[in-house]
Amino acid sequence: MVNSEHRHVDDVSRAALLIASLFLLSKLLGFIRQATINSAFGVSAEADAWFAAFRIPDTIFTLFAGGALVSALLPIYTELKLSDKRMDIDRLMSGCFNMLGIVLLALGILGYLFAEPLTYVLVPGFDAQIQVLTVDATRVLMICPIMLGFSALAKAVLHAERRFLIPAIGPCLYNIGIIFGAVVLSGFGIVGLAWGAVIGAVAHAVITLPSLRSIGLRYRPTVFTEYVGKALQLMAPRLIGYGAIQISFIVLNLLASLLGESSVSALNNAWLLLLLPLGVLAMPIGEANLPALADLYNAGKFDALQDQFRWACKNVLFMSLPITAVLIVLSLPVVTVLFERGAFDATASLSTATVLLCFLIGLPGHAAVEVLIRTFFAMQNTKTPVIVGVVCIGLHIGLSWVLSIWIGAPGLALGVSIGVLFEAIILWVLLSRLFVKEKATIEFFRPLQRAIIASICLGITAMTLLRISWVEGPSSWGSAIWLVGVALLLTIVFAVILVLLRAPEIYTVIRIFRSRIERLA
Repeated sequence: MVNSEHRHVDDVSRAALLIASLFLLSKLLGFIRQATINSAFGVSAEADAWFAAFRIPDTIFTLFAGGALVSALLPIYTELKLSDKRMDIDRLMSGCFNMLGIVLLALGILGYLFAEPLTYVLVPGFDAQIQVLTVDATRVLMICPIMLGFSALAKAVLHAERRFLIPAIGPCLYNIGIIFGAVVLSGFGIVGLAWGAVIGAVAHAVITLPSLRSIGLRYRPTVFTEYVGKALQLMAPRLIGYGAIQISFIVLNLLASLLGESSVSALNNAWLLLLLPLGVLAMPIGEANLPALADLYNAGKFDALQDQFRWACKNVLFMSLPITAVLIVLSLPVVTVLFERGAFDATASLSTATVLLCFLIGLPGHAAVEVLIRTFFAMQNTKTPVIVGVVCIGLHIGLSWVLSIWIGAPGLALGVSIGVLFEAIILWVLLSRLFVKEKATIEFFRPLQRAIIASICLGITAMTLLRISWVEGPSSWGSAIWLVGVALLLTIVFAVILVLLRAPEIYTVIRIFRSRIERLA
């Protein structure tokens, strides 16, 4: 039993490290992409149009082909795989592919036709010229959900088969496509960037084809089967949850458009920066953990399921809390080094860093939710996290509106952070009542105490380094080297703190890296 538990933990850890490494690469490419765009457009009205143009296609993709579909498909696929029902698997995936293709194609056509009135409703604060730019870019971007929808289906299958490499490479190709648009097609303005996104989305989808063929998946001309219906049933509550999330993004962009020029850009740039630690720390553990949790649930191993869930939560919080403390202190240097060049000036850096700081307050909540909701999904319970999520989203929309009146764009981000922290707490309490024993809860809070101590120490160290050595000014090689040096020093300090606290988490990481090196040797 113990060996089995360690095997699940090590398998998830290795998968999480792989996903985190490629997600980091994707985000680095994303920063190159965004830095190129920011250098050309800054936080101008045209940059606002670029971010606003993504809203309609991104909403379509997220609702019908994003996390809701993957979360519903993976437990069913795992169940069929354990029962060795290959024909049912083929019918499930073929039916989902056909149904999704029809829906996304229809919505893409409607999105193209109604892009103009939708834009006027979603960003009423834009002037007429910027709204026209937003409409033109939106129409080009309507191709992306179709390509990315296919990639999402492939991702569910490959994750269930424990193949994490190709799904993690896809986002890198997507970012490369947008970089191509920013460098080569930028003469056409944000429409050129949109065509770069289309090129990246096509590459994102095409790269999955060889892997799908290698696992023996066969296409069948079917649309609806018993298991497709079960997937839709599981997907429905999650669809409501994702719909609420998209509504919140729409409302945030609408409120930001009313706050004046650059508010939409500052909000979206700060959100992109938040996704780096979230993606490197929390999303990989959540994604890699879902297949393992589904396996344990379908096999009836509920004690092991509890241990796996507790391990994931413990580690994701243990890493996210210190990172949150450091980034809150270094938010301005981070924004300056990554974005401040060309049209993106010191004023843009300060406004973006202020919004980022307010987003970072909620980073531990975002990180915990990535694991908590997937634990419910593994148990084929999509209703509970959706109900909690919708209530908390309603809370954060109200708070964001009130706080934006008081402090502007940072208030929008602060409302989001408060809402997600409430969501994490509620989901944890509900899961604790389901299967977390008192002893396990006590064991969970021990590493949390160590993480809080480490966070305080790192925050004080980062603040000291900032005050004695950071020189304010435009981004340069010197400021970039300073930031890298500080990051390396803080990493060493963190490792020393973990050793002094005798934190077992550091030995888990060392063991995983050592096994990797031994395999390569």
